[in-house]
Amino acid sequence: MISVNLSEERKEINKICTSHGFAYAASLPWIKEVELRPKIEIAKRLHAIKALVLWVLIRPEELSDKKILDFIDNNDLNDFITEEEMYFLNAERGDQNAINSIGWKFENALPLACFFGFGDLLPSGEMMNGEIARNLFFEFCAKIDDSVEDWMQQLQEKNQTDVVFQEDLFYCLHNAVRSAQLGNKTVPENFDPIGNGGVIHEKRHALTWMLSNVSWEDTDLST
Repeated sequence: MISVNLSEERKEINKICTSHGFAYAASLPWIKEVELRPKIEIAKRLHAIKALVLWVLIRPEELSDKKILDFIDNNDLNDFITEEEMYFLNAERGDQNAINSIGWKFENALPLACFFGFGDLLPSGEMMNGEIARNLFFEFCAKIDDSVEDWMQQLQEKNQTDVVFQEDLFYCLHNAVRSAQLGNKTVPENFDPIGNGGVIHEKRHALTWMLSNVSWEDTDLST
């Protein structure tokens, strides 16, 4: 772990937050202990989410159970699927409850994909639309028969400085969201602190996990 001082970066982050209508607590600490985890772990977490998405959203006659399970096994993705997420793999393909809840995993996946060059993260609580999701999981990510490690080697990942800045931005956004959930006016007009706030939360989860050495479930999301 290394200690970083983000006092200068906070000036730019404050401009971004203010221009988008977010107000975070001025007392938030700007000295953090961070460690960018190995890129193979980031790649495998991204593709573990892809496997869950395929299981839930693609009909078995279009993509067999075996194809998805082989993709998981061949790329050692089991270690990057949480116990809670095993719910998706244990559900029947096309289960409506799973379909209704899998969208939150899209928001987890986006920062992981952006690390490998998939667009930019915007300070927004808008959920990912279908076109972006299709591009991410079906065009950008490794194909179902490919090696995640080979896929990763073909891409140029972001450096730690970029990830630290993005994580701190979403840390500040997350603080504004939590304050709004308590009734304060700290988010833009027409921003739903629960729904749109959940999008911020899920993106922040992925970014903070990328800069830690703990499991996904143990990621510190305090603000």
